[in-house]
Amino acid sequence: MNSGVQMLMRLGSLATRVGQGRVADERARAEMRGLSGVLNLEFTGPDGGGWHVAFDDGKVALRPGLVPDARATIKLKPEDYLAMLAGDLSYSVARMTGRVRVSGDGHFGIIFGAFVENTRAAQSIKGLRGAIARAVIGRALRKGGYVKRDTSRHDKEHTT
Repeated sequence: MNSGVQMLMRLGSLATRVGQGRVADERARAEMRGLSGVLNLEFTGPDGGGWHVAFDDGKVALRPGLVPDARATIKLKPEDYLAMLAGDLSYSVARMTGRVRVSGDGHFGIIFGAFVENTRAAQSIKGLRGAIARAVIGRALRKGGYVKRDTSRHDKEHTT
């Protein structure tokens, strides 16, 4: 499996174990109340692998492996996942172009999209929480071999 994605999945798994599946944000906890089922995350290609997220009435657990009776499965390449976290690819564009495929309950696709957007947004938070998010995501991108797209050069070429 792509080492950057694996690092993020392992950290997520550890966080859900340490936090006993509780979501820290009250708003997110309220939104997930009553939600139950499993979402498979299938990373495709030679660097692929599988993980699943189990939801149980406001609690979340991220674990390795795919579950056969999942309510939904998200399929994507590891590099596309890293591109979304880096801010080079939006979840909606990835869905529309087929780089992210959702089978099963579409609601779980929306949940995954919100997770990606929240993870990306955490990097812009001021203070320690944002610094940790930037450090962890940056390390995962480097470890996964992802090179962030240089948008400044592109912007200069199109503004002159």
